[in-house]
Amino acid sequence: MLNIIKLKLKNKYKTIGINTKSKNIYYKEFAPAIRNWKNIIYVFNKNTLSLIPEANKLTINLIKGYFNLYNLKLEKKMRKKKKYIYNLKLRKISKHKIFVSNGEFKHTNDLVNITIYFYNRQLLNYMYKMSKRYNKYIKKNIFKTKLLLIKKVGLNYIKEQIKQKDIIFKAIILNRNYNIKQKMFYNKIIEEYQSKYYKRFIKKSLKKILFFIYLKQLIYINKSKFNNSYLQNLINFLKKIYKKNIQINFIDVKYFYTNSDIFTQSLVLKLKKNRKKLLKYLRSCILKTNIINRKNIDIFPTSNYIFNENDLELNNTNNVDITNELLYNLLFQNETKSKYLKQIILNNIRYKRISGIRLQASGRLTKRYTASRSISKFRYKGNLININSSIKGYPSTLLRGNFRPNIQFTKINSKTRIGSFGIKGWISGV
Repeated sequence: MLNIIKLKLKNKYKTIGINTKSKNIYYKEFAPAIRNWKNIIYVFNKNTLSLIPEANKLTINLIKGYFNLYNLKLEKKMRKKKKYIYNLKLRKISKHKIFVSNGEFKHTNDLVNITIYFYNRQLLNYMYKMSKRYNKYIKKNIFKTKLLLIKKVGLNYIKEQIKQKDIIFKAIILNRNYNIKQKMFYNKIIEEYQSKYYKRFIKKSLKKILFFIYLKQLIYINKSKFNNSYLQNLINFLKKIYKKNIQINFIDVKYFYTNSDIFTQSLVLKLKKNRKKLLKYLRSCILKTNIINRKNIDIFPTSNYIFNENDLELNNTNNVDITNELLYNLLFQNETKSKYLKQIILNNIRYKRISGIRLQASGRLTKRYTASRSISKFRYKGNLININSSIKGYPSTLLRGNFRPNIQFTKINSKTRIGSFGIKGWISGV
């Protein structure tokens, strides 16, 4: 027995030289607690823990309701078109939505820190329409030339209208039964006709410019939802729930498939409208994703990053944090170029690209109008293997005892007129 222990000790504790380059030691990377549990709280009284899940559900519903707010008078043109007035199923709901993920809550004695990921589909839709219609006009300065042309034509129309008005009054004066009251009456009729004529001319000539201003107005309303002045009303409601100060961190997601909560929400909306096209929706969702090949793990193209590279650039300004400024100065002292700073940061970040996606829909999703049986369909792309641990051999920990650190998992339940159904979504990173 003693010999076995001695052998194990000999194999376990080996002396490694300081300058040895062949052997690399990798330490276990522990995931942060907020990513592990989504709720962090340290309390003395355990009875208060039972209220937290209900409070979290209420807060997420309030945040989603806040971002789904819209003004029907302004957005009437975008939401209701002649084609889709009679057929409600053909209307695209996802175009006018801001998708919000489930929150990550961190509780302290006097503060609740909430981090929320969002995908602004509404803003992208408005920006696409702007670029499609008005990029040519803005680049070539056609707006200025068009306004000058409208001005010239408009002045000619006003001159013609004044001439016609004078001719009418001359004809009335020649009549013997002419009174001052009649002049006032005819003057009002001519002015009403002129105002209607000018309005029609302005609408026809400035149609494209007015629509451009209308789109700019909608973009401003969308962006104003993230301003502190408007968010303050939402924070006041949340303070009443937790009875603490609240800090909300919004993170804009570059692609909708980078977060599993947002990815599954888009599929639920589609299946609510038309459950008959289940396989079509599953295929279309997976085809839209860009996944890195297993062969090109070490050589990553820059286009497949989840985040923008420009956001990580560190400039030597007063607005930069103290830690970033110190790191920037250190690299400058060691005579390293600022170009490589971005590469150093990006190489040390894990799970920055997507390696696999899987979607599963199960429940009452039959084509018939009877809920006779349930269906289960799934589609996948790539793989959900943790490449850092299985292929490269780096040590990794499990989250909550079961889940791998590279996988994000969500489960959403919904219902149709036939019955309920559920959707599961897995996203793995490298």
